[in-house]
Amino acid sequence: PHEIADPGREERIERRIAVDGLLRDPLLVGSVAGVDDYILLDGTNRQVALERLGLPLALVQVIDYTDPGAIDLRTWCHSAPITAAGLAGDARRVPGLEIMPLSPPDARDALAASDTLAVILDPHRRFVVTTTGTQAERVAGLRRFVDLYEHHMTRVDCDVGALEEQDGTRADGEDGALIAFPPMTRSQVVTMATDGLHIPAGITRHVILGGRALRVNLPLDVLALPDEMRANEMLTRHIAALHPRLYGEPTVLFDS
Repeated sequence: PHEIADPGREERIERRIAVDGLLRDPLLVGSVAGVDDYILLDGTNRQVALERLGLPLALVQVIDYTDPGAIDLRTWCHSAPITAAGLAGDARRVPGLEIMPLSPPDARDALAASDTLAVILDPHRRFVVTTTGTQAERVAGLRRFVDLYEHHMTRVDCDVGALEEQDGTRADGEDGALIAFPPMTRSQVVTMATDGLHIPAGITRHVILGGRALRVNLPLDVLALPDEMRANEMLTRHIAALHPRLYGEPTVLFDS
């Protein structure tokens, strides 16, 4: 994994998997030449849930992580029910973080700076969160920062290039903070995974250009088998009985 599990989401996923008796969606993993293991790109919470349920196997969709045409690596933004000034004040009490106010035109440039961890915005104020040190120290600082609001945040799709036109106004009309992160590269993701430098969940977003496999609905009995070869034979028969559909348009999942 390149990210840590979200305890709240992991527990909900574990309960749902146990009740359903099946794994709906495969974990997404990337293969990288020279790396023995797969890089877990999406599904950290599901992996932990499967382990907690005592299942030795997982269903995964494998992509070539070195193929530039296989994925589009993007970055989620976070929305939290707190003002930017309030979150900036909390962050100032975190050792190793420096918080500075931003003028309206500077958010995009701040995200391009090498020492930036995040930018905080709302309709009234803007701040940049920075830190220095080793990669391990930067990752630790990022985790401490996200810990400040993680239990109340939601992931949102935002255009970092048009960040100046966005704010943290929530659907209920109340002010909230929008937190944006610098874009990451696949090389950074691989390094974090192989070095054990796990970032908070819900920052990297891997868009699979060839199609994400969803609703495979594999029974947990298959994942409980001690024999991987036997499990893959059962998986092949299970998939052969399905009738997959490819949707060409963006899809909104209301039960995810």
